[in-house]
Order: sequence, then structure tokens, then C-alpha cells
Amino acid sequence: MAERKRCQGLNSKCFLLTYLVIVIFLLVLWFTGTDLNQQESRVIPGALHAYITSPPRQINDVQVALSKKRVLTNIYFGGKWTLVYFSHEQCIPTCLSAFNKLAAFQSSYASDDVGVVVIDLDSDINARGKLADLLKQNNFNFPIINAEKAVIENLSKTFIALYLTTNFTDGTHRIEQQHNLFLVDPKRRIYAVFDEKSSSTVVNDGFVSLRYFYAKSE
Repeated sequence: MAERKRCQGLNSKCFLLTYLVIVIFLLVLWFTGTDLNQQESRVIPGALHAYITSPPRQINDVQVALSKKRVLTNIYFGGKWTLVYFSHEQCIPTCLSAFNKLAAFQSSYASDDVGVVVIDLDSDINARGKLADLLKQNNFNFPIINAEKAVIENLSKTFIALYLTTNFTDGTHRIEQQHNLFLVDPKRRIYAVFDEKSSSTVVNDGFVSLRYFYAKSE
């Protein structure tokens, strides 16, 4: 009976999670349908099938609405490998695992050729800077992309980073999201996706295998 009561009401967490699952299912059907015309020409080793993107998805130029208009893809992507995570200021504690994976990857591989970046899902101007503060409080040091709503929606669609923002009558809002990590290759393509169940070891070892396969197949 208690469980039933918790699921009542449009603002209940149970309702929001159920709604998110339905939205994710519909979006996955729609997103995957957009790639049906693309062809995979590579012979992919069986060990990589768990996370490699087939075929890789190109990230197009995206303008970021900051103090000056700049092409986001030229700043953060291209010419190097980048591990990407979509997040927001409200995510603690559920996102700590993903942050720890990013930190482990950063510690092992960060260089001029390999980096990490966090994309802030909360485009509300009042939220600007809060994710940076959250990362600092938890001793993480990652570059953050803050942008207007249209840019974030464009990026999340390209990455297939699924999330749901629910606005409440009191003016507050809640963001529910998946916690996948996305690997972008030097050609500005989403080359692999590690789901939230992937451990740091899987992410780090997978990166080594993916980079080796990339060198052989590109």
C-alpha cells in the first residue's frame, strides 16, 4: 500500500521515473531509426561490440552562446580523443560513479591527444556555474560545456544522451538522466558508448582496444 501511495501524483519520483523510461524507449526508437541508412564498412572484433558505435556518428558544428559566438566542436572535439559525460548540478549522489570513472580515465590518459569534458544538461541561466561548484566540492577537475537550451538539445540528440526535465508549479525543476560515457574520436565522431554499468577498468581497457582498432581501420 505504501508503494502505491508513493507512485501517486504527477510530481512523485515513481511517476517521473516511469515517465522517463517511456520517453527513453520512444526516443531510442526514433534515434535509431535516423541511422538506418548508414552503412558499417568495418569488420568489428567481437570484444568491441559491447560499446563501439556502429557506424560512428558525426558531431556537426555547434555554436555555443557564451560571451562570444564560438564553434563548440572546434574547441572541445577534433584531433584528439574525448570522453564525454552529460550531467547537472542536481545529480549527486547518482552521478558520483560516472565522475569517478572520468577521473580515473583522466588520471590514466589525459594529454594533448586525450581529454574529458562534462556537458551541463541544465541550461537555466540561474544554474550556470553550479555544476562547476559541485565538481570542485568533490575534488573533480573537468572542463564543462555550458550552453543555451537549443545547443544542449542538439548535442544530446547527436550523442543520444537521454534525459528528462520536469518543471514544477513552484518554479523549480528536476532532471532525470542516463549516465552513459561517450568516447569521441579525433574525427569528431561518437566512436563508442559505455553504459553506466561499465566499470572504470572496462572504460580504460576498452579505450586502449578502441584506439588500437581505430589505428588499424581508419
